[in-house]
Amino acid sequence: MQEEICSESRDIKMPHSITNIIFDVDGTLIDSKRDIAGAQLWVLQRLGITSFSEEDLYPHIGKPLAETFSMLLPEYLHSRIPEAAVMYRDYYRPRALDTTTLFPGVGETLEVLSLKKIRLATATTKSSETTARVLRHFGIAEYFAQMQGTDNGIFKPDPFIVNKIVNEQAWEKAHTIIVGDTDRDIFAGKNAGVRTCGVTYGSFTRDALSALHPDWNMDSFPQLNSHV
Repeated sequence: MQEEICSESRDIKMPHSITNIIFDVDGTLIDSKRDIAGAQLWVLQRLGITSFSEEDLYPHIGKPLAETFSMLLPEYLHSRIPEAAVMYRDYYRPRALDTTTLFPGVGETLEVLSLKKIRLATATTKSSETTARVLRHFGIAEYFAQMQGTDNGIFKPDPFIVNKIVNEQAWEKAHTIIVGDTDRDIFAGKNAGVRTCGVTYGSFTRDALSALHPDWNMDSFPQLNSHV
């Protein structure tokens, strides 16, 4: 039976040490919900949909754009989903970092993990190009062996992106964990055969993450230091 670990729990005992960590980006490393939801809201309003607030859109962050707009747009506008995705990208890209910040302790924790010789990568629905730009903006790109985004339309929870990183970096799955804030991250890790960690400060609540049975959960980013 898998065991959930929180900040008050005893130290975890893993059969293999963790030497490789794959991070989701939005909702895990960076708090980008206002910029992303703001861009989604702008698109919806341009298409005549005014029933949503910015907060209503937070649960949709991290999903592919086509899926997001298929859920938000009424059926009679589904033919405009490709257009909506283009509108979103055009609006979001120059504004992607307007209000986005690192979550507390991210920079300091990544530095400590690097000093411990823990190897790091990202697995995100952002493109690799955008991922690298964001990480460079916040001064944390140097810590990552691979800044991997989704460039081929194969999104989490498909294990493709996790397997791509593991294979290209020659990492052992037994020593690898994926850290993320949604079901897509947890299931991508499970589908790839690596360990999984949910963060409770992103899109999903602790209860929602616990129902997915990750290997453990954490309530703040610096807790990683006590687990690896």
